Amino acid sequence: MRAAPVVSTAAQLTPPTVLLLQETQPWGSVANETILNNLGVAFATATADALAAMSDIGLDQYSVIIVASDQPQSFYDTLKAQMGRINHWVKTGPRTLEFHVADHGWNNGRFTGVLPKMVASFNARDDLDVAVRPKWPLMKGVPSTINGSAASQNALMVQPPIKTILTDTVGNSTLVDYCWKQGRVIASGLTLEYAWDHGWDAKPLLENMLAASTSAPGCQHSN
Repeated sequence: MRAAPVVSTAAQLTPPTVLLLQETQPWGSVANETILNNLGVAFATATADALAAMSDIGLDQYSVIIVASDQPQSFYDTLKAQMGRINHWVKTGPRTLEFHVADHGWNNGRFTGVLPKMVASFNARDDLDVAVRPKWPLMKGVPSTINGSAASQNALMVQPPIKTILTDTVGNSTLVDYCWKQGRVIASGLTLEYAWDHGWDAKPLLENMLAASTSAPGCQHSN
């Protein structure tokens, strides 16, 4: 029997509109849950199997999907098969997909699926990331250079007009923010949850991403 989504404290009073997808905690971190709770967001946590079992009507109740970093292979395999459905979901409403694509972590998974607009991730470990759009709203309070031991674990293959916000030291995109029809996609290969736990430079970035995704779902800018 597939487990149903587990709701947060706020979601016990208000129907959840945010879906956090994870099989296990990324690098043992509860950063995503902590930040969402601090924001007062009504959210549910579900596995990829639970997503696969969810009806389209059930999925449409959510305006935000957040995919945690560092998941096991079984999670990523199931999620890959659901990406066509997620692609349709995000573009057909004021919705946001926030995808933390850093894999190859403690849980040994590798995501080989494709995000909306054919954005794919690949392993590209770097200890330094650089802001190419330091004034982008997601970068508020974030240093223009982000340090860490594996500050980014993955990079993203993108084509214009998709906006790159951060790159690694060889110019690979490590944070992108783009519209897909009515929806919005924010994706990053930074080790966000680990950085938050350890107070690294990317800590405020994770907070900004989650706040932006949940406060105003859907496309907020033009490509």
